[in-house]
Amino acid sequence: MAAEVTPAVDAGARLAVADRLLRDPEVVEHAVWPRACTWLIRIAVEHAVDGYWARTEPAVGRSRNRTAQFVVLRHREPDTGQRAWELWSRLSRAAHHHAYELAPTADELRSWHREAERLVAALGG
Repeated sequence: MAAEVTPAVDAGARLAVADRLLRDPEVVEHAVWPRACTWLIRIAVEHAVDGYWARTEPAVGRSRNRTAQFVVLRHREPDTGQRAWELWSRLSRAAHHHAYELAPTADELRSWHREAERLVAALGG
């Protein structure tokens, strides 16, 4: 029987892969690694939020509207919810490639990774 994969486990797994990319960017194509790392961190934040809602208010977690989930989270957990919203928003902007924008730097990614780790812990992951 396979072990159940929970959102919190998924969040940790995504952060572990992002950390590996930060330590060894040669794992993937050079030009791709910053955005790949950004997506992994963003997905980890999403999994942490999913896990929070699964434990505390499953009806909110069933909503596919991520923005609505963050609005409610900011009301239930003001500090953590605001930090999660701000990080998720930054990651969302950085994850989408625009020809006129540079990819996130390693320092930015490491900072976002650390904040994501704190948020995963704060959200019970």
